[in-house]
Amino acid sequence: MKITNNIDLIDKTMCNVYVLRISGKVLQIDAGMKGSAKLVINYYKENNIKPDIVLITHYHLDHIGGLKTIKDKYNPEIYASSVEIPVIDGTSSMGKPKSLGARIMFSMVRPEPVKGIRNINELKLEGIKVIETPGHTPGSTSFFVENERAVFIGDAAGNVKGELKINEKYTLDLEKAKESLAKIKALSPVLVLPGHGEPIKI
Repeated sequence: MKITNNIDLIDKTMCNVYVLRISGKVLQIDAGMKGSAKLVINYYKENNIKPDIVLITHYHLDHIGGLKTIKDKYNPEIYASSVEIPVIDGTSSMGKPKSLGARIMFSMVRPEPVKGIRNINELKLEGIKVIETPGHTPGSTSFFVENERAVFIGDAAGNVKGELKINEKYTLDLEKAKESLAKIKALSPVLVLPGHGEPIKI
């Protein structure tokens, strides 16, 4: 689904997987569940492109489950917060969410470790601003696209009936999440592209 001339949302993935064209590069934001990888690859085939860079908003399995398949297929540069990298590459475990159901789900399904993840602070790409938005996870990160006035926020908040809301069940630090949401809202006017729910202008 086309969001703007330079931003697409790949349909039917578990979390929202976006593709951004900027500065001559193709960027993918998040990777969905493992089963979403086929949909992502089909998107690239249909559009005759491939990802140069993948940006990860946070380490939850519905955002990194398909990452290993995408890395093996296209070998893009992959960036994430330094706090999130040990979980993504399998050297550390993720924090436990407050909800018992969420803890059970995360303990039963584990994404394949992905090595070679780069620190997001090393990303040098004109037009992209990295914004630390912790709370949902310790290193949750948002990406602001200056020319589009759009921000990819992962699960820092979701579009719930036209409002940005924090999903408290899956959030590790609610107070930090509230601070991060205020930081996102301060970008207004902006197009917010969440990990779940429809894009929303604020």
